[in-house]
Amino acid sequence: MFLTHFKFTSQPFAERVTAQALWIDDRAQQALARLHYVAENATVALVTGPSGVGKSALLKRFLHELSGPQWDPVYLHLTHLPAAGLLKMLVAKLGEVPRRGKERLFEQIFEKARQAEGALVLIIDEAHLLDTDALTDIRLLISSALDDVPPLKVVLAGQEPLRHTLRQSVHAALLSRIAVRHHMAPFTPEQTATYMDFQLKQAGGSEKLFEDATKKAIHDYSGGIARQINNLATACLLQAAAENCPRVDQDILQQTLGEFQLP
Repeated sequence: MFLTHFKFTSQPFAERVTAQALWIDDRAQQALARLHYVAENATVALVTGPSGVGKSALLKRFLHELSGPQWDPVYLHLTHLPAAGLLKMLVAKLGEVPRRGKERLFEQIFEKARQAEGALVLIIDEAHLLDTDALTDIRLLISSALDDVPPLKVVLAGQEPLRHTLRQSVHAALLSRIAVRHHMAPFTPEQTATYMDFQLKQAGGSEKLFEDATKKAIHDYSGGIARQINNLATACLLQAAAENCPRVDQDILQQTLGEFQLP
């Protein structure tokens, strides 16, 4: 509806976009630099942040940049599975049929890692949902004392509780192997405005579609969380199109907020 009203060439504030179309700000640049350091020189990276702040988008961009024969990346996000289920899913992602028994699953993963043309990089999204056994298995996958080079590298990305979980004594061995840590904070008001301008221009629109005061109000209501900005901005565009308004002003925003309740 608002695509034709505002003459967009694509949908702005879309949840799913290509890696090339993602907005990369200073936070993401810093995180990407740390992730590439781990992929090239270390073993484990930890990325944390609130829900909707942009962690999965960051991982999508990282996966896109891990191109070339020197990398063999694997992405997992169904982390609520029991530890054995997670290992089976990893084996399946590696193109193998999971065998019976955890020790055989480990053997399959190690063998596949040794045969890989490039470094096997395991990227685990929603890692705050991993249980104790799964985190222990991850530590075992990277802690072989007999290999000069670890069989795989791991990126753990999740919400803030993941940090507290890793501080437990049972995970001390895994925590000590985390080479880099990065916490993704919400956008500042200035970053929110720049992000919204980017989204609008990417879709063939003008940054002037939203008044400056409206952008500031959207930041305040969303808390600078990218997913909430997307949802609220889209709802505002729908409201403006329904009322045949050429811009999103404070009145449109207030009408939208009456129906759009942020958690």
